[in-house]
Amino acid sequence: MTAPIGIRETRRDDAVLVWELCDPARSNPVSPATLRWMTARAGELCGEIVVLRGAGGRVFCGGFDLAALAELDGPAFPDAPLAEAVLALRAADATFVAALDGHAVGAGVELAAACDLRVARRGVTMSIPAARLGVVYRAEGLGLLQSCFGPSLTRRLVLLGERIDADEAAHHGALDRVVEAVEFDAALEQVVAALAAGGRDALRGNRDALRELVPAIGPAFAARHEQRRHRAFVEARARLRAGPRDAGPPLPTPGGLGLRPMAIKDDIDARQKQARRDRDEATLNIIGMLKNRVLTELKSGSGAQEDDALWLAVIGSYVKQLRKSIPEFEKAGERAKAALAEVEVELKFCEQFLPSRLDEAATEALVRKLVAEHGLLAQGAKATGRLMGLLMKGHKDELDGDITKAVVDRVLAGG
Repeated sequence: MTAPIGIRETRRDDAVLVWELCDPARSNPVSPATLRWMTARAGELCGEIVVLRGAGGRVFCGGFDLAALAELDGPAFPDAPLAEAVLALRAADATFVAALDGHAVGAGVELAAACDLRVARRGVTMSIPAARLGVVYRAEGLGLLQSCFGPSLTRRLVLLGERIDADEAAHHGALDRVVEAVEFDAALEQVVAALAAGGRDALRGNRDALRELVPAIGPAFAARHEQRRHRAFVEARARLRAGPRDAGPPLPTPGGLGLRPMAIKDDIDARQKQARRDRDEATLNIIGMLKNRVLTELKSGSGAQEDDALWLAVIGSYVKQLRKSIPEFEKAGERAKAALAEVEVELKFCEQFLPSRLDEAATEALVRKLVAEHGLLAQGAKATGRLMGLLMKGHKDELDGDITKAVVDRVLAGG
């Protein structure tokens, strides 16, 4: 089945499936369409190993797409697609591994908890802003979180809204592996290989028995809890629609339950702390340079505020500078070999914070969606200009220019 925009499935040569949340520019939120695809696809699986991960290397999943909260009317809960997807994952004849090489927020934490195993990069965090948003969490979801994180961490996540880092989560048994960033892919492959090496029937039997050990919620309490949830969602929906004039707690933009405005700085600080422990001078020098550039911008009188937008602008500008220097170093040959190696290290570090570019398949899916929504096939010669305008307006940072042009030409030509 065709995956919606926001998630893509690939099948590796070893038959392992990879489900990748692929909207890094918006912190990889999960929309109702994405969750419905997960539900349907999970029902088709037959013994596969599935790796669930986020694109971009910074955020695993930024949470549930809050656009549904403002748009959905009637008796249905906006998080119903999440509940159905979690149930489907836990009922599927497949073994799920959450690859947490980025932060997890809200629904992203629950999706990770629904997986059978969790591998994390040191420095990532998990948080659930339900209380701040005025949301009463599903009882079944709370039960699943508590079975994964334990009572203490679950209370801190849900009631206090704390951000829990990977090391603490692992200490409480919520994560099965926590490794340094350079070791992450290898650790993930070791887990996948160990799952594949065992007998399929034994894996299925033990896995399904472990899933059944999550405590069930009594029907009487579940009914009372749903009444509380309904009242809370009505109030939260009203606040979201009221906008900034409302006196309630601030809600994130409809793009998703994203990280705080300082998420990149938090990540940078965590990496700096780890680099000090590791005595990693190269990383410390890069981080120090970036922080100095941010500080210079803050003191420039431009009115800039230290948020993700400023950090992205500073990192993006430095990446452009580094890329421009590469041809000159390459021309210099052996004399500039060390300098070129240093540039490559800096690029690798900086680029992980920038939005990932869509590949050809994801670009084509986006182009076909816009063409259908705006009836562009019937607009003749004007279609190309209008389509490119729509793409640049909403997705400029996600697109590769050459790939986009080729896909636009092919789709508008009827290919």
